[in-house]
This record gives sequence, structure tokens and C-alpha cells, in this order.
Amino acid sequence: MVALLLGLFWLCGEPAKEPTQCDLMDTAPLIEEVAKVEFIAPPKEPDPMPSPQPSPSDKHEKTKREILIFVSKNCPPCEKWKRCEMQRFMDAGWAVGIVEVHSYGLTPTFEIESGEKKATIKGYTTLEQAAEAMR
Repeated sequence: MVALLLGLFWLCGEPAKEPTQCDLMDTAPLIEEVAKVEFIAPPKEPDPMPSPQPSPSDKHEKTKREILIFVSKNCPPCEKWKRCEMQRFMDAGWAVGIVEVHSYGLTPTFEIESGEKKATIKGYTTLEQAAEAMR
């Protein structure tokens, strides 16, 4: 019975009016209060991965260092260099390129560039030998 009365009251009641611009509250005091609030940015969370620090071997940060190795098929020194030395150059910040089609007769042959200096080394070379050639 109570439910029937509530349902009837609900059906017969006045529908809610849409608010008009006149019904809206005066927002001027609210705007003034918000203008007084000082917003403080939340503290910045630390980066999950710290920025990499330059390696001591990177003495010339802006100097572009490249080494091209000219190789041939069935060249044990070429394969040994790729296996033993190539990663050392890359770890020291050198760009490494392997060239298989070329006119060099003796392999491995290296063309090295560091900044304005260029050198060609014939035969197996280490990172230390390449660095010495660039001095």
C-alpha cells in the first residue's frame, strides 16, 4: 500500500525544472576565492632510470668516431676481430661498419675517423692501436 502511494505521488508530482541562468548561483565570490589560492606543483618523482654518465673513455663527447672494417670470405683475422674487438669499439662509443664488397687486397683493413683525423690500418688492430693512430 505504501509503495502504491509513493508511486502515485511520483507520477503526479511536478517535473523538475531545468535551471535557468537566473537560477545559477553568483560565481563572482567563488572566482575571487580561487584566484587567492596558491597552487603548488607536487614534487617530481625521480626518473626510474638515471641518465647515463659519460664513460671515462669518451674524452671527446662531440667527436664522432667511426671505424670501418673491410673483410673478405674465409678470413680468420676478420672473424676474430668481429668476435673479440668489435664490441670493445662499440662500448667505447665508436660507430662500427663492416664492408664486404671493396677493392682492398689485404684484409682486415680498417678506415678510422675521429673528428678531423683519418687513418687506414692494414691487418688486425685493437682499440688501443686505433686510439693511438688517432693521436
